[in-house]
Amino acid sequence: MAEGKTERFQVVVLDDYEGMAAQVPAFGKLQARADITVMRERLGTSEELGRALKEANAVLLMRERSKFGDEQLSLAPALKLISQTGQAIPHLDLPAATRRRIAVAVTPNDSGISTVELTWGLIFALLRHIPEVDRRMRQESWPAVAGNTLEGKTIGVIGLGRIGRQIARIAQAFRTRVLATGKTLTDERAREAGAERVSLTTLLKESDIVTLHAPLRPETRGLIGEKELALMKPGAILINTSRGPIVSEKALLQALEKGRLGGAGLDVYDEEPLPMEHPLRRLNNVVLLSHRGYATVEILRERYELAIGNILNFLDGKPTNLINPEVLT
Repeated sequence: MAEGKTERFQVVVLDDYEGMAAQVPAFGKLQARADITVMRERLGTSEELGRALKEANAVLLMRERSKFGDEQLSLAPALKLISQTGQAIPHLDLPAATRRRIAVAVTPNDSGISTVELTWGLIFALLRHIPEVDRRMRQESWPAVAGNTLEGKTIGVIGLGRIGRQIARIAQAFRTRVLATGKTLTDERAREAGAERVSLTTLLKESDIVTLHAPLRPETRGLIGEKELALMKPGAILINTSRGPIVSEKALLQALEKGRLGGAGLDVYDEEPLPMEHPLRRLNNVVLLSHRGYATVEILRERYELAIGNILNFLDGKPTNLINPEVLT
């Protein structure tokens, strides 16, 4: 009697915009044991997502690129595991996954250095008008655009955690004054990072550059609104590489359109991807990035290697890094 055919495990990798998943060693190991479908573009409708997830046993999610609530989970009736890169899961309905007996595995946070580097890139891009000069070099002979030096400026860091601390320490190399604020920040922790702890009001009033590194929580949603932006110095710069909803987009647009702010460097938005018709895309005093804070070759490869490793361990019956292990009991 012929031996019955064993169904292969089905894995779907969502939102691999950069095409990095297949470049890590663990991908080949998983490919030998499972069928893998890699989606390079975002699936924007329930119909598209449903077709992709119909037979999926495991889904690998890159950060928060796709919402995964109960509606999306219902499109994957065979789903057993979600392997999430990173540990932030505001896009993922963990209680719904747990109710459906779907295990969720995460990967450790990185050092945050890629976001630190990008933050400084945005600061210098705005201070020295780098994007503008680059564009004009292709249109005119020798653009005469004067920038501003960083030395002697005051930098305000909102959120002196894993990333904010590194921003504050690097700022000292440019001989800047560093102010910091945070819900649980102490004078001692601020001093250790080379900063002075102040209130949010003082930070906004005295800083030439304000950079956001607070996590998105109910108490930080809309933290920077019309009132707070009005406190900032005329011509000051705002940097947001944290999460879009921490800043009121409507209030920020008004401040930029009226020229009250000198500029903004944004890597995050209320809605991602940012709609093509969004008014931010029409402003000349902003530098816009597509949530590139973590998206370096090194970080993406590391995240995919770890996330695929979680899938391999699950297949071996030895699941790792689960945040809802009760689904397996």
